[in-house]
Amino acid sequence: MKNTPCPKLKQNIYCDVLIIGGGLAGISTAFELRNSKQKVMLIERNKIGFGVSSRTTGKLTYLQGLVYQELEKTFNSKVADLYLRSQKEAIQKVVENVKNYAIDCDLEKNHSITFTYDKSEIPYFQKEEAILKRNHIPYQIKNTNGLEQVAYAIEVDDTYVFHPVKYILALKKILLKVGFSLYENTKALTLAKQDEGYLVQTEEGSIKAKKVIICTHYPYFTIPGFLPLRSHIERSYLVAGKVDQNQKVNAITSSKKTVSFRYHQPKEDYLLYVSHSHKLGNDLDYKRNYNLSIEDAKPYLKEIDYVWQNHDIMTEDHLPLIGRLQKNNPNLFIATGFNTWGMTNGVLSGKILSDLVEGKENPYEQLFLPYRGFAWNAIKNFTVDTAHSTKTYALSHLKNYYSFYLDEVEIKKIEGKKCGIYIDEDGKHHIVKALCPHLKCGLTFNTFAKTWDCPCHGSRFTMDGDCIEGPSLYSIKF
Repeated sequence: MKNTPCPKLKQNIYCDVLIIGGGLAGISTAFELRNSKQKVMLIERNKIGFGVSSRTTGKLTYLQGLVYQELEKTFNSKVADLYLRSQKEAIQKVVENVKNYAIDCDLEKNHSITFTYDKSEIPYFQKEEAILKRNHIPYQIKNTNGLEQVAYAIEVDDTYVFHPVKYILALKKILLKVGFSLYENTKALTLAKQDEGYLVQTEEGSIKAKKVIICTHYPYFTIPGFLPLRSHIERSYLVAGKVDQNQKVNAITSSKKTVSFRYHQPKEDYLLYVSHSHKLGNDLDYKRNYNLSIEDAKPYLKEIDYVWQNHDIMTEDHLPLIGRLQKNNPNLFIATGFNTWGMTNGVLSGKILSDLVEGKENPYEQLFLPYRGFAWNAIKNFTVDTAHSTKTYALSHLKNYYSFYLDEVEIKKIEGKKCGIYIDEDGKHHIVKALCPHLKCGLTFNTFAKTWDCPCHGSRFTMDGDCIEGPSLYSIKF
């Protein structure tokens, strides 16, 4: 699909509603507001659709591990049922948009499977079955079409997979056609409250807006919201390659360590395979993790064609954060914390956020309320994650060398500043500042991707210091 580039903002401008972030959540929100009487605009720091949304597996499923019993345990059955309903509605929204606007995004009806290798987990699967029955969801007990030694599996047949970038670009094209204001390569640097609205400063212009919607993967600010205290980040490794046949199935294990896969059929049949997910800050030998994931995927693929990684924000209570960020501030909104299910929850965010800024009621407003209190069962997760974050931050400053660096990486002070040095195959020294500009965590060198990665909040930088993934807004050039 041809991608029409959008301009960079180079002037001061006013709008009623500003959307920051051009991934699936941001573009879905813009799409829902395309006929609004309010003046709405969207800015994206890079290219619309080519951030985290472009690196997912593209599953549209409500069978999400054993999430419903987790929600029932953390909250109650009403919350579990409402979340299930929200996911089904998000899937239907995509199906309707594809049909109504003739969107070519490789949408394919699929069987979804949740499975386990561990027989001791079967009682938990039976609890999940009871919740599906209560909500009149037809399901089957199945094997997983090729994965060996599976102890138990639940399968449903009314879910989908799609190509998220093609879908996003199709919505972008529709928005441009109706004259919607979209800006690319436009980075929001600061967000300041001003009267009843906000002033957002970009590199070459400022935006005054009555309402601001933050749809970036991880917000570039810490306050308000205190997102680091309500979530942690999980890193996953993805491998893709050609296979003999598209089996029209997607699957995921019920618990750690995660195995997830789906088939994809653009022109040839591919399998996307995910494994070795871990909390950011753990398992810092990224090259080892990549190689382990590649070895896991090899038995199912003809050859390895693509390898990459992605980050997911995991909330303490298993529910996304979508809606007003603060109780006493009706004009600042957020969508994040999708717990690896960004396709359904990104689409859902569009409907919830558009309803809120238009003053309409939405049945899921209270369910995903960003400033909701901590459920009792989430306090344990909060305590563990706070301790983990504190430990990760401390170690990022105390530990300057890892054995997997070998002789290609050095950490030392230059002109009084902590610097990282990568020595390439030609002996050239690439010198950068070794602290993340976001919250000053010490950076770790990714010996597989040849990038400097933040073990605290996921920012990534090239070997020469350019920022390639936030929440950092700045480079680490020395």
